[in-house]
Amino acid sequence: MISRPFTRVAAPLAAATFLLAACGGAAASPSASAAATTAAARSTPTATASTPATTATASAATTTATTSAATGTWTISDTSKATVRVREQLVGVNLPSDAVLVATGATGTFLLKDDGTFSSDSKITFDLTTLASDQRQRDDFVKMDTLQTRQFPTAVFVPTKTTGLTLPMPASGEFTFKLTGQITIHGKTKEVTFDAQAKRSGNELTATATAAPSWKFADFGMTAPAVAFRVVSIVDEIRVTVDLVATLKA
Repeated sequence: MISRPFTRVAAPLAAATFLLAACGGAAASPSASAAATTAAARSTPTATASTPATTATASAATTTATTSAATGTWTISDTSKATVRVREQLVGVNLPSDAVLVATGATGTFLLKDDGTFSSDSKITFDLTTLASDQRQRDDFVKMDTLQTRQFPTAVFVPTKTTGLTLPMPASGEFTFKLTGQITIHGKTKEVTFDAQAKRSGNELTATATAAPSWKFADFGMTAPAVAFRVVSIVDEIRVTVDLVATLKA
């Protein structure tokens, strides 16, 4: 027979045991606590080790996004222009001066690759029938006689490579580089190089490219203009500057 004092002690113990079981079991022994602590310590480095991998992945994603933003096809704006300068001495004028003719009507596209070369379908065309200076008679003679624009109405430039340009081209900034390509004028094709300065702001690009070295009329199967009683002499040097405006379509 169980005495009442024992019953009074056993009842609280039974209640405590029931509560412990409901919460997940009995209290851990010192050895069990130590094992749990060790296990927790071992699991911590694993979580920490994953942080560099996550950072590297994020960095790679950012780099890829930046590169992708820098690639795509650029479309030439019709606000682009080509300026041609030739030194002339006119009858009745004491000093020689530059005859300045400007061509507009530019069209074309280009795609610059990460190695500095261009896609094979890159091409920029200027309408030579738009050439104009401060003298209508000069313009007509140059177009009809020198350039023969009825037969050869355009100047076509096919870019092939850049030198000294940061690639892939950053999304913004100013750049100085050399641009090489093939230009066809008057039915003759010649490899030419331009000294170029460009400025990019997102999807907008402006550039000024100056032919270096300058060209000669014979490079394109032409002779320097000669007009009796109007022109004393023409220097056989064609200086060309191209101002390009282009928009990126990724």
